[in-house]
Amino acid sequence: MGIIDKIRGNPFEKLKKDDLTAERIRLEREEKLKIGEVERLSKQKKGLFDRGFEASEGERRSFARQIKQLDQKVKLSNIHLKKLSDQIMVVDNLIFIHENKQMLEGAGMMSKLAMMPKSKLDEFLAEVNIKDQVTTGSIQGILTTMEAEHGLTGEIAEDAETSKLMDIWETSDIIESDEIYKKLDQEKSEKEELDELEL
Repeated sequence: MGIIDKIRGNPFEKLKKDDLTAERIRLEREEKLKIGEVERLSKQKKGLFDRGFEASEGERRSFARQIKQLDQKVKLSNIHLKKLSDQIMVVDNLIFIHENKQMLEGAGMMSKLAMMPKSKLDEFLAEVNIKDQVTTGSIQGILTTMEAEHGLTGEIAEDAETSKLMDIWETSDIIESDEIYKKLDQEKSEKEELDELEL
């Protein structure tokens, strides 16, 4: 259950910034614990895998079963991590909305946000980074996306940064990670500098 589902009525009137900040801290703590759990399970799997090279056939079968069980646990933990990540995005968006309510009202977004059913609102806020969209001047894209949630045409704008990271992780090797990270970090810094100059 997301934070929006816990609130009766309009969540933008009921949620306070302190509550949202506390929720973000709680979610990040839970996410950190879950990441630690995934790492621990992965180390267990690797240990069993390594032991299998010098084990008897019976032990190997046992290790294979245990690895399979650990795979299942890792899969469930990763599903939980995805939900936590979505909830953090929702909270980040709610904090941004809280801090920029007047500007968003002027742009016509607040009225559309208030009209969305809670389940759709929660889903929408998990998929779109409102701060990034507003910063890059894509507020019309968000409004179009929100209209799409009510049966009109349009698709949710893709989060370019997440897409780029996912692509890097999919196509690159960890051996290149330092070089790729430095390049990515530099590109991000340069983009932020350009964005600041344009403001």
